Amino acid sequence: MVSYGMAKARAMANRADWNERTEITKAVITWVDDEYEYDFEIENEDRMDDAEFTDWVEENAESLAKADAEENGTTFEGIDRIDFKEDYIDDDALFDEAYEAACEFEWESMTGR
Repeated sequence: MVSYGMAKARAMANRADWNERTEITKAVITWVDDEYEYDFEIENEDRMDDAEFTDWVEENAESLAKADAEENGTTFEGIDRIDFKEDYIDDDALFDEAYEAACEFEWESMTGR
């Protein structure tokens, strides 16, 4: 097994944009009734890629807003806007997860589990 430090150095050398990439993590659908506007937040929990997530939100925005209106006890009139929130991808955390999984796999392979 390659040491943690060497494996991380190799991973960082292969990616010039380490910890500089962004991903869409949340969408905020702003919808209105006859008096107010409401914000409905949707987290990208399944870690869909940006295009897939934005397409899914745009396709389902009206039905999601209508469900939120019903939950709030009001009548949905229309969607005002959809905003997408981006955060930086934590390559360090992703690397740590992958390295830990590789170590676990190697340990299980060596012990026959």
